[in-house]
Amino acid sequence: MLLQTTTLVAAEPARRITHYTHQRWTEEGEAPAPIIAMAQGRDGYLWLATGAGLFRFDGIVFERIGADNGDEQHDQPSALLATRDGAIWTSFTRSHRFAVYRDGALKVLPTPVAPDRVVSMVEGKDGTIWALTAVFDAELLRLRDGRWRSFAAGDGLPRDDALSLLVAADGGVWVSLSNSVARLAPGAERFEVVRRTPRANGMLSQDPQGRVWLSERRGSYPITGPGGRGTPPAQPPYPTDDAQIRGAPYFDRTGNLWIATRYRGLQRVAAVPHDGTLLVESLRGRDGLSSDLTSQVFEDREGNIWVGSEKGLDKLRPATLRSEPALANPAAFGDKLLATSDGAVFIGQADAIYRTAPGGAPKRVLAGIREPQSLCEAPDGAVWIAFADRIVVWKSGQATRTLVRPDTDSIIYDCAFDAEGDFWISAAAGGLLRYRQGRWETMFPPTLGDGFRPTTMVRDGQGRLVVQWDLRKLAWLEQPHPRFQPLDLGRDATAVTLYPTSRGDILAAGAFGLARFQGDRTETVNPDHGALRGRISGLVQTPDGDTWLAYPRALVRLSGSDLEQAFASHVLAPASLSLGFGDGLTSRPHSHSQRSLVQGGDGRLWVATETGVLWMDPRRIARDGLPPGVAIKSVMAGGRLHRDPTALSLKEGTSSIEIDYAVLSFADPRQASVRYKLEGFDREWVDPGARRQAFYTNLKPGKYRFHVIAASSEGVWNRTGAAITFEIPPTFLQSRWFLAACLILGAALLWLLYRLRMAQVAQRIHVGHEARLGERERIARELHDTLLQSVQGLVLRFQSIANKMPPGDHARDLMESALKRADDVIIDGRNRVRDLRSAENTGDLAAILEERANAACFDPSVLVKVSTEGVPRTAHPLVTGEIGRIAGEALFNTARHARAKSVEIMIGFARHQLSVRIRDDGVGFPPDVIARGHKPGHFGLMGMRERTQRIGGVLSIDNQPSGGAEISLRLPARLAYVAEAQSWTWLSDILRRFRRSQVG
Repeated sequence: MLLQTTTLVAAEPARRITHYTHQRWTEEGEAPAPIIAMAQGRDGYLWLATGAGLFRFDGIVFERIGADNGDEQHDQPSALLATRDGAIWTSFTRSHRFAVYRDGALKVLPTPVAPDRVVSMVEGKDGTIWALTAVFDAELLRLRDGRWRSFAAGDGLPRDDALSLLVAADGGVWVSLSNSVARLAPGAERFEVVRRTPRANGMLSQDPQGRVWLSERRGSYPITGPGGRGTPPAQPPYPTDDAQIRGAPYFDRTGNLWIATRYRGLQRVAAVPHDGTLLVESLRGRDGLSSDLTSQVFEDREGNIWVGSEKGLDKLRPATLRSEPALANPAAFGDKLLATSDGAVFIGQADAIYRTAPGGAPKRVLAGIREPQSLCEAPDGAVWIAFADRIVVWKSGQATRTLVRPDTDSIIYDCAFDAEGDFWISAAAGGLLRYRQGRWETMFPPTLGDGFRPTTMVRDGQGRLVVQWDLRKLAWLEQPHPRFQPLDLGRDATAVTLYPTSRGDILAAGAFGLARFQGDRTETVNPDHGALRGRISGLVQTPDGDTWLAYPRALVRLSGSDLEQAFASHVLAPASLSLGFGDGLTSRPHSHSQRSLVQGGDGRLWVATETGVLWMDPRRIARDGLPPGVAIKSVMAGGRLHRDPTALSLKEGTSSIEIDYAVLSFADPRQASVRYKLEGFDREWVDPGARRQAFYTNLKPGKYRFHVIAASSEGVWNRTGAAITFEIPPTFLQSRWFLAACLILGAALLWLLYRLRMAQVAQRIHVGHEARLGERERIARELHDTLLQSVQGLVLRFQSIANKMPPGDHARDLMESALKRADDVIIDGRNRVRDLRSAENTGDLAAILEERANAACFDPSVLVKVSTEGVPRTAHPLVTGEIGRIAGEALFNTARHARAKSVEIMIGFARHQLSVRIRDDGVGFPPDVIARGHKPGHFGLMGMRERTQRIGGVLSIDNQPSGGAEISLRLPARLAYVAEAQSWTWLSDILRRFRRSQVG
C-alpha cells in the first residue's frame, strides 16, 4: 500500500515516512515470526533469524535453512552476520553454538560454546568475527586467524548487561552496556570505558559520516566525530521515549535515523529538516505495520528499509508515485484527467472537480456534481465538463455557463474543439454531434451503419479532429468527407487512447500495442514482454522526448531512441524503466478512462487508477541503478535436493530436472525480467514471465550449463547472471562401452547375415554346379554305354565285312576310309565323354591353364609363363572347367591377334578371392573394344564374359601402361573354393531349419 501523504511541490522538501510504499509479510501468511535479526548476503538474499528458524528471502519465497545435522536445538538463531567473503554466520539460542552457511549447507561448529545467547555479531575491518553474549558479566568472543578469544571483565569490559556491538569506521570495536559504553581501539587488546551512562540502556548506531551514535533514555546523539574519531558536534539529541529503550537504531544511506521500538512501532527522524524543524514520525500497527513490537531495522543495497517485528516482516521503499489526501472519492468509471494549456491539471472525481496549478496541490473548483463523463479545453481556455444531464463551462475560477445536453441517452465518451472553435462530442451509440452557434447538430448519426461507434477523439496539429470511428479505423474529419485509415487491433478490438504529438503525428495505443500515424503512413508495434502486455490506457510524451505508457501493471518509460527502434522493428521490447507496485502504483491505471495519464506544466505526471489519482515527478524518480542479483537456489534431480549448486554430477540415468532460481531485486521482484537457457538443450533464451523455476525432461546423458540472467524493474540487466554446470553420466545401457558393444555386435550380426547370405548364394551356385556336373556325368555314361558302344560294335562289323573283301577292291578302299573316319568319331566322342566326366577338372588350375596355353599353338618364339600367388587351394571342378575355357579363348585370341613376344598367366589364390590374370606385351586392345567390352561382330569376349557371370565372377579387359593387354578374372572365394563353400553350409542349415520351424 502507499501511505497517505501531505502535499509536495516542485521544490522537494524532506521525504516523509508517508512517502514510502509499504509491504508486509505476516505469520498469518507464509512469513516466519518473530523476526530477531536480519542481514543481506553478498549474493543478495535477505537472511532472517526468526523464532521459527533460519530463513532466507528472495522477495517472493521464504526458504528455511536447517542445520546439517537436523538437531532441534539448532533451530532458533539469535544473531546474524553476513561476511564479506559470502558466508552467513549465526548462533543458536539453545545450544549456544555457532554455525556457518557456505556452499549450500549450514554447518554447526563444534567449538566454541558461547557462555550465553549471542545478541549481536559483527565483522571487523580485517575480517575478524566478533560476537557479543547476553551474559550479565559481559563477555565478547573474537575469531581471528582461526583462533577464538574471549574478552570479559579482566580485559576492561564492565561487569554489566551487554546490549549492542558495533565496529566503527576507524576499526574500533564499541560495546554498549546498561550503564556505560566501552571501546577497543584498533590494535589494542584491552577495552576502555569511554562514557558512563547510568541506567541509560543505550544502543549504538553509525551514521553515513561514520559518527557513532548512542540512543538512550535522554535521546539519540553522536558520541564521536566523523570516521568514529574525535569529539561529536554540538547538537540537541533526537527525542527518544521509554518505548525505544532496548530498541534497535539504524541510519540509512541518506542519514535518516530509524528506530525499531519495543511497543510503539517504527520511529523515524528525517535527516533533512522539515520547515526548519526536526521531523520525527512513526509508523505503527494502526498504520499497517505488522506489529508495534519491532526488533530490528535494516537497509538493503537497493535502499529498501526492512523492519522485523513480533508478527512478521515489513518493507518500506521510497515511493515515486504519491497520492493526494484531498482526492478521496474516485469516480466509478475512473477519474477524468485534463491537462490544460496554462499548465494546470483538472481532475474529475465522483462528486467534485479539482484543479492543480503547476507546483501546487489539488483545489476543489466545482462541487455538488455527480460522475463527470468527459473534460476538454476550449480555445479561450475554458474547460467544458460533460455530465449525464448537462454540460458545464468553467472559466476563471467559476462555472460561467450550463448547456443542455443533446437529445441522446448515450454516455458522452469524449469531447474536443475543432479549428473553428466548435464543440464536438462522441456519444458512442449516439453518433458524433457538434455544438455550433447555440445549436446541437448530429453530424454523423448512429444509424450510419458499418460498425460506426465513435469513441476517443483529439485535435491534431492542423486543427483537424481525429476520431476512433469504429473498432477498426480512425477518421480525420476533413471536408467534404472524412478520411479513414485502418487500425489493426488484432483480436482485442476495444477503444484506444489517442495522443497528438508535437511533431503533428497521432499516436494510438490500446490492447494491441502502439501505432503511429504520419500522414498516410501507419506504423504499429506489438508488445513482446510479459510486463508489457495488456491494454494501454494512457500515454504522454514529455518535452525531453520520453514516452510514458500506462499498462495495467506498470507505468513504462520509453526513450525517444527506444520508441524509434520499436517502430523500426515492430516489436515493443522491455522498457528502460518500469514503475509498479514497489514504486507506489497501488492499483491498475483505470481502463475506462479516455486518457489515464497526463502531464502538467510543472512536469509532474498524473495517473488515474482504479482507487484514485497518483502523481509523480519523472525528474525525481527514486532509482538505484543497480543490476539485480541472480542466484540459482536449488536443483532437484533424482529425488535429491542440491542447494546453491555451482557444479553437479547427477545420478546415472537422470532425465528430468527442476531448477529453482531467484532474482534478488527487492524493489519490485515480480516486475523483474528473466531469461534463461540450458546450453546443450535450448537453442534460444527462454522468457518464463513471473515464474522462477525451470523444468526439463527427456535429458540425454552429457554435460549441460544452465544460465539465467535478469533485469530489474528499472531495466538494468545483469547479463552475467548465475550459472551452473552439471553432467548426467550414462547408465551402462547409455554408455559408450555399451554403444560400442552394440555397434560391434550389430556389425558382427550384419557380417554374419552377410556371410549367411553369401553362403546361401554360394550354396545355390554350388548346388547348381553339382547338378550340372551330375547331369554331365549321366550324359557321359549314357553316351559311353549306348552310343559309343553301339558305334564301336558297328565299326567292328563293318571292319569284319571289309576284311572279307579282296584287297585292292575299290569298295574295300571306300569301306576302309569310312572306318577310319568312324574311328576318329569314336575318339572324338570319347574325348567329349571324358570332358563331361571332368577328367581334366582335377582342381589343378595351373596344369589346366598350361594345357590350354599349349593348345593355343603359340609361335615357338613366344615365351609363355604360368605362375601362382598364395597357397594353392582346390577349386570346384566346374569352376576350373569354366576358367579353363575362358582362359583358352583368351590365349587363342592372344596367339592370333596380339603379336606378343611374351605371355604371362598369373593365378592368385587369395583368402577372399580367386583371380586369373593374362598379360601380354603385344599391341593391346583398341580403345573402342575396351569401352564397349567386346568387338562388334565378334563373340569371343562376349562368350568369355557370359561364362564368367555364370560362375559368379567378374571379367575385366584393359591395356597396360607399358603396352600390351591384360585380361583379369576375379571370383569370390565362397564360389571358387570347395572348402570355403563347405565351411558355411552350417549357416544355411540353421536358416533352413528356422524357416521350416516358422512354417510348421
